[in-house]
Amino acid sequence: MDETIGLIIKAKEGSESAFSKLLTIYSPLLHSVSKKYSSMCDCQQGEDFFQEAQIALYNAVISYDASISGITFGAYAKTCIRNRLVSLVRRIKSKKRTKNELEVSCEAPSPQDAVVWRELGEKLLALAETTLSSYEKMVLALYIKGHKAGEISKQLGKSEKSVNNAIFRIRSKLKKTALS
Repeated sequence: MDETIGLIIKAKEGSESAFSKLLTIYSPLLHSVSKKYSSMCDCQQGEDFFQEAQIALYNAVISYDASISGITFGAYAKTCIRNRLVSLVRRIKSKKRTKNELEVSCEAPSPQDAVVWRELGEKLLALAETTLSSYEKMVLALYIKGHKAGEISKQLGKSEKSVNNAIFRIRSKLKKTALS
């Protein structure tokens, strides 16, 4: 029986010392892979990547099946570590994208922009006046003031579903009218 397989079996049985030995054996792999993937994020989270790599190694130990021929533990562990770190990179990049998309400029609009926005608002209100029902106009007025569908439903004595449907119809009508 291979020494690594013996350590894996003991680690699966709960031996912390066996897992510590596996960590020591695979430490160079953990460091190199975590360094590689942390550099992809342009961030200072190298320790986080190393910890994620250790967790992936532990999961690989628990899920490794030595009876499957042709798959060494080293190759299996490397794949598990790589997959976990790729997922971590994706999560980090997704958060950065979302954060960048949510950033809004706090600068005052230029006079030209203010005129354009006012004209667009006036056109939108004119479209709303001619295309929406009286109920949809009431919903739109409250929605523009920042009220949520639940609040609007209470104020108008309608179900929240009815208000959500009205908001959907308002958007659809205004888009269709604006595009034509």
